[in-house]
Amino acid sequence: MFRKRQHLFAAAGMAAILASVALAEQVGRAVDALAEPALQAEGGKPAPPRVGERLDKARLHRVTRPGLYGMSRPPAGSLYGIVDGKLIRYDPENAQILSIIRQVDRIMD
Repeated sequence: MFRKRQHLFAAAGMAAILASVALAEQVGRAVDALAEPALQAEGGKPAPPRVGERLDKARLHRVTRPGLYGMSRPPAGSLYGIVDGKLIRYDPENAQILSIIRQVDRIMD
């Protein structure tokens, strides 16, 4: 009977160790995911543009000839631009990104 208790305690201890390791890995992944945008910005690379954020006008190239990018005129109240190699549509009044259209290889206008 004493041997069975030893096995039971050993199994419970091993389960506790494995559970704590798994929990630590999950917490580590969550912290990494939260820190990723900050690390990109700190490492010299700006964070990629996201829908809804306000533009840094220093990073924006306004597209004046959308036909060169295969686009028609932008909808009323918006303009096209390029930020960090991404063709975007933005609101010129508040500089908010409305949509990210696609990656562009180079600026043509």
